[in-house]
Amino acid sequence: MSAFIDLEFQGLPRVIATAVIPVGGGVLLVDPGPTSCLPALERGLAALSHTLADVKGLLLTHIHLDHAGASGTIARRVPGVPVYVHDVGARHLAQPERLLASATRLYGADMDRLWGAFEAVPAASLHALSGGEALEVAGRRFE
Repeated sequence: MSAFIDLEFQGLPRVIATAVIPVGGGVLLVDPGPTSCLPALERGLAALSHTLADVKGLLLTHIHLDHAGASGTIARRVPGVPVYVHDVGARHLAQPERLLASATRLYGADMDRLWGAFEAVPAASLHALSGGEALEVAGRRFE
């Protein structure tokens, strides 16, 4: 059964959440949130009897920091985990300098407090989608 994890953004409930979808031997996370919320994500996974090591894939709806900010960190902690994202956003996850410069213009000195570190997603983990694909993730099909 799918679930949601409240990421307790800035200590507030119901601001940012991650969808958790069971797949063979683990879970798929939809929009894992920012790195600043990684402790809440790990607590939420533990409450569902999972850890980051059980993550079989990340599916990103878009690359804004509140949705995709922890993707690179998770991909480094779980080597080989596939990160699915639209091809327009994939380049920004692989080389986030422009994305971070743009966000820094908006958030300035609050970047780290709000979003935490933003690590590049390793190229081997990136799976760019153009739209309309069907994905197989740990034995589960997504369209």
